[in-house]
Amino acid sequence: MPETGGLLPPVFFERPLPEDIVSAKRQARGRNFTAALVRGVSRRCRHGFPQVVVCGPLRKGLPFPTTFWLTCPYLSHRANSLESAAAVPELGDLLRGESKEDWILFNHEHALVRVFLMGPSMAESLREKNPSAWEALTRTGVGGIRVKGTFSVKCLHLQTASMIGLGWHPAEEWLIEKLGDLECGAPGDWPCAGH
Repeated sequence: MPETGGLLPPVFFERPLPEDIVSAKRQARGRNFTAALVRGVSRRCRHGFPQVVVCGPLRKGLPFPTTFWLTCPYLSHRANSLESAAAVPELGDLLRGESKEDWILFNHEHALVRVFLMGPSMAESLREKNPSAWEALTRTGVGGIRVKGTFSVKCLHLQTASMIGLGWHPAEEWLIEKLGDLECGAPGDWPCAGH
């Protein structure tokens, strides 16, 4: 596994406090955010607000592909700007090259985290009652990406949240260079604290 550049892997996730859910809803304004899926806070910014939350692996009994949700509006804005500048294909090219094996490992790690979040009894129940959902849950990576077959990166929000949530990314240096500072200077400029 590559060096993490100062990001710490999330051995444990913090239980979300009621104010974390309120902040995450406020941070996500205009985006389709379901607070009921939040299982924990993976990382907080230096101002104390959630940057990335951990989501449960199932929504209404079906696989939910977003394990790590980027709630930080500052980082979401940075990701939007990069996507507008065609950074997603650039990242895809990078990962198809020398980082391909690490990319496959990264996606498999996502699948393992989702199974871990389910717990043994829920995993057993899903495997028995809905084998196709179990297959989808265990055979897909970041944002539901199929690890085999067509190579897909999807959005930079997922990549950023996953890098922060797992503590590493096969293109971590590229992401950090493109994103710049991973924390805003003043939360009052963003909807974290409310206005």
